[in-house]
Amino acid sequence: MLDSAIELAQLAGHSLLTRFGQKQTISTKSDISNIVTVADTAAEQLIVQGLRQRFPSHSIISEELGSDLRPSDYTWVVDPLDGTSNFAAGIPWFGVLIALFRGTEPILGVLHTPVNGDLYVAEKGSGAQRNGQRIQVSDETELRNVLWACGMDAQPNLDAAERDIHLLTQLLQRVRNVRATNSLIDAAYTADGRLGGMLNQSTRLWDIAAPMLIVQEAGGLYTASNGAPLQFDLSASAPEQIYSVLAGAPQLHGAVAELVRES
Repeated sequence: MLDSAIELAQLAGHSLLTRFGQKQTISTKSDISNIVTVADTAAEQLIVQGLRQRFPSHSIISEELGSDLRPSDYTWVVDPLDGTSNFAAGIPWFGVLIALFRGTEPILGVLHTPVNGDLYVAEKGSGAQRNGQRIQVSDETELRNVLWACGMDAQPNLDAAERDIHLLTQLLQRVRNVRATNSLIDAAYTADGRLGGMLNQSTRLWDIAAPMLIVQEAGGLYTASNGAPLQFDLSASAPEQIYSVLAGAPQLHGAVAELVRES
């Protein structure tokens, strides 16, 4: 199943590259930060059709097509273009995410960034790899010595925006620098140790399923932003569920989770 996920992620990545850098027709979904392009749907069709041909009994949850649930222990979760806003703006911080769940537990994750060709993969209990080489989260012990990603989208609710800014202010006082691509790259760089960790206050199942397993198999923690375990909803309502997540090296994760709880 891993080979199929890799093949389909790379196929979708090639499809994205053929459209990258061109003027995109953008449609807005739930809010101004949540957009979709023709590239999203084209890449998604490649992945979903490929999964259907190979695993006809499995359920599939994908960002644009929604839920196709079947009586199976296995559920594929697909984000054909993570970082759509970056892609549409001509910024090369985007990629493809494919995860496989058995029950409610992720057992396989693939993250592909087609611009540089990087491929991150993980299987439950087998570690994580980037381009065939084992990776590990940062071994740094002090927050002040690491970069930390903090992803934020537009926030029309003033109270929520002020809470986000307060949390960012607290983080800025403790880490070397804050960085963010607001895409799968934040998770990839957390998994391979380039970042100490990442925080995203508003994300969805398909954004986090594959990255969660990759970070965990690289030795990191991937939890709700307050440090609590993540509980996944794989029902028909899965596309509506919002998650707030925190990932990072275990020795750094707890301090940021405490900041979240206090904000």
